[in-house]
Amino acid sequence: MAFLRRIPRTTCAFFGVALWLLAWIRAGLMPCYAQTTPEGAVQPAAAPAILSAQVYGIVDAGVRHVDQVSAAGGVTQVASGLNTSRVGLRGNETIDADLRANFRLESGFNPGTGVQSNSGALFDRTAAVGLGWRALDLKIGRLEGFGYELAATGITDPLWMALNLPNYSSPAAAGSKAPVLGANPLHAVYSYTYGQLRFNNALRISVAGRSWAGGLMYSLGGVAGSFDAQSMRAAQIGWSGGPAQVQALFQQSLDPAGNRSTLDVLAASWTWEAWKFQAGIHNLLVDAGFNSSVLGNGASGTGILGSSTTVSTVLAGAKQNFRFEVADLGATWNATPNIPLSLVAYKSRTSGAGPGNSFTLVALGKWYLGPRTALYLEADHANESGRLAVKPVSTATLATGFTAGINIHF
Repeated sequence: MAFLRRIPRTTCAFFGVALWLLAWIRAGLMPCYAQTTPEGAVQPAAAPAILSAQVYGIVDAGVRHVDQVSAAGGVTQVASGLNTSRVGLRGNETIDADLRANFRLESGFNPGTGVQSNSGALFDRTAAVGLGWRALDLKIGRLEGFGYELAATGITDPLWMALNLPNYSSPAAAGSKAPVLGANPLHAVYSYTYGQLRFNNALRISVAGRSWAGGLMYSLGGVAGSFDAQSMRAAQIGWSGGPAQVQALFQQSLDPAGNRSTLDVLAASWTWEAWKFQAGIHNLLVDAGFNSSVLGNGASGTGILGSSTTVSTVLAGAKQNFRFEVADLGATWNATPNIPLSLVAYKSRTSGAGPGNSFTLVALGKWYLGPRTALYLEADHANESGRLAVKPVSTATLATGFTAGINIHF
């Protein structure tokens, strides 16, 4: 991953590639406009471009129980089970055989209350428009980072970023037994707190081939006199061949003072008959004083070291960098075409300003009643210590949870 760290701090490299690609597209389209008709022939009317639009989304709700949340015992309540519920609109216009235009608007909501996930943004998840030419895609707007996108599509996370479950009380609260990381620790990595989730004012170029795919992404900070302040840069590359797949990415956010939050990911998978095996390493390094509250990632999130989008409240005093590493190993077995069963282990470690360790085991089973509707049952067990530990009601540092629910895609 070392070569990815040498991505320049300015937008020069990104715009250089973008301009080259646009010139390539223009050159490829010129023959289309240079065609002439024989003398006296009638010029056929151009076929009208077709714009297709689709409303889509996910509605997911379940019942969650966690043991020993406080000295009074466990708690059971309605939760957004596997996935964040969302509704969106996407469209695509086919201009000719090679050129297309597209857009996507997406907003999250709480199925238990109907409230928007982010009251300050109508389309808090995605708001983007772009052009595509053959295997190339250019998008502009509010976009998910490569890291979260690959995890949410099951490429770098065996659980497809499932189980974005709430902590029932603050880790600092007296008598609290709630796990700091929740059932899936990758939600802590791809959080608003560390500036690694979504990005405003972003430009992204992606290319896909038969066995290779990659992309570059840059988020413009909009700060006068500086290309780096409040910006983000990322690069992603992937390879697939037969049953094997490998992905690597680098993603870095900078706050107005130049403090960095840097994410490296390396993941691989292997498919064999009804089995799929996956493994990955997610390495996050946050500079002391990093402040993501002005980066436009979204509403406040709860991080390991603080209860707001700024990590500086803890790290500035400690004068230490903060490292958060998560390694995952998972297997999914399709017992039948409609019943996938997954078992995933996450090993988490933090060092620097907030040292701690965590081991989480998650078992998940789904039963697809139809192509878009699934019932699910999940159990997770966490053993945590240090900064990642639950606040013990007794001397134990264990937490167990169960979730059952229904997930509908439309």
